[in-house]
Amino acid sequence: MKPTALKTVNWIRSATILIVVLTVSSSSRVYADEQVEQRQALLKQMRASVAAIKLREKVDNKILTAELNVEPLFAYSDEQRRIQNATMWVWTVEGRPVTLMKFERYSFPEPQRHWLFNAASISPNLIEVDWPIGREFASKQPGMMFRGFAGTDPASDTKAKRLIQLKQLSRKFSATMTGGATDDAKTEMRLLPTPLFRYSSPQSDILDGALFGLCAIGTNPDAIIAIQWRGTGSSAGWEYGITGMTTGGLQVRLDDTPVWSQPYLVNRGQVFDTWTWFFSDRAE
Repeated sequence: MKPTALKTVNWIRSATILIVVLTVSSSSRVYADEQVEQRQALLKQMRASVAAIKLREKVDNKILTAELNVEPLFAYSDEQRRIQNATMWVWTVEGRPVTLMKFERYSFPEPQRHWLFNAASISPNLIEVDWPIGREFASKQPGMMFRGFAGTDPASDTKAKRLIQLKQLSRKFSATMTGGATDDAKTEMRLLPTPLFRYSSPQSDILDGALFGLCAIGTNPDAIIAIQWRGTGSSAGWEYGITGMTTGGLQVRLDDTPVWSQPYLVNRGQVFDTWTWFFSDRAE
């Protein structure tokens, strides 16, 4: 082949490769833009649905209306469980968290399994939840029972230093989940490094507190640990409470000592003493 012809062939090849690369790049951008638009549309739908949920806490003989945190705590997906998109929300009373809710969009073909609500009490009292789609839930016992830590330092004098303390205390926990790929599968859970929610409540003598998530798959929190400094004077101290948001079996350890557990709950219903879950074909 003559040099001129060879140059022409090479130029055509280079141009073809460039066209293919640009086409693929353009298609990728279009797909990414579509994904962003879909997530934004789902978030808008979730936000409207969650805003219509009514939640109350029963404290002694009083009924207190819980306030929704207007922004989701975070978003996640879980391909193994066919969760396309999900958000987690929290309701508070006088600043302290009382209920967490997972709101998940699934890829199941059946319309009645497009949406899943998972609401768990994290209150030391009883709660009531009303969904605008005609569902309701009333807990039968407190969502969390708090216990004190042994041998911990007093709370620091600044919020930034207390965050370090909260994270250090959270790392004292480890957990195992039973279930998943098979009924007897065991998975060591991972602590999410960033707190899900930070709070304080002068009315409840809570100087500082945070919620932490433990995950078996991805960033989907299946167990929740609340850590807080509560009390006044010599009675004040660090304490923790634990709950689950999964039908899997859970065993949580503090410094390698078991401190909380949940039995394997698959095929045991959808309504439990402190939490509930259900599928729906409607988001609102």
